[in-house]
Amino acid sequence: MTATYDAKVSRRTTLQWVASAAVMPGYLLRSMAGAFAPVAKGYGLDPNLMAPEVPWPKTMTSHQLKVTAVLSDLILPAAEGAPSPSALGIPDFVDEWISAPYPEQIADCAVVLEGLTWLENECARRWQRPFLDVEDRYRHELLDQLAQDNGQGSPGEPRSFLRRMRFLVVGAYYGTPEGFKDIGYVGNVPLAAYPPATEQELTIIETELHKLGL
Repeated sequence: MTATYDAKVSRRTTLQWVASAAVMPGYLLRSMAGAFAPVAKGYGLDPNLMAPEVPWPKTMTSHQLKVTAVLSDLILPAAEGAPSPSALGIPDFVDEWISAPYPEQIADCAVVLEGLTWLENECARRWQRPFLDVEDRYRHELLDQLAQDNGQGSPGEPRSFLRRMRFLVVGAYYGTPEGFKDIGYVGNVPLAAYPPATEQELTIIETELHKLGL
């Protein structure tokens, strides 16, 4: 049966994910600061924050999104208490990432799209069916071939595809609240009250105050 995939998150959310995922490359954050609107006529380079727009279109076709959804769930299967990547909208993030017009994203776009094409071509060659219509055991066979990376594959095999997809899928997944919960991260949670200082902490404070003559 052919898999289906419907967008799970808004464009605003995917843009936030992209900005967060690319926090180290400063060029992306600086560029995105003005990317949500065209240049205001007669008003320098300040964006119009009251009417934000995204100046680039999405890249993936509906079919490519479906393949990405299946692939994401193979890379990081759902577990008890941890939903699948496709359920959280990770394919939407991947699409947004490879659509952004910045050097790293442009390079990843070529890798991802070539990889998706390779998967389709291999499924057609081996089993005369598209990727979405083959059983999971065949899909795992293809991914295992890519993961081995022993340098003996066919010349057109995208060696960096699986590595990059894993980076994007896993990185985006563990940037979501569900991903935080899965690894036990409890940051960014407001405290109902501050705990009282311990005896050791009070001793340190008294010592420092004494040094200051207080």
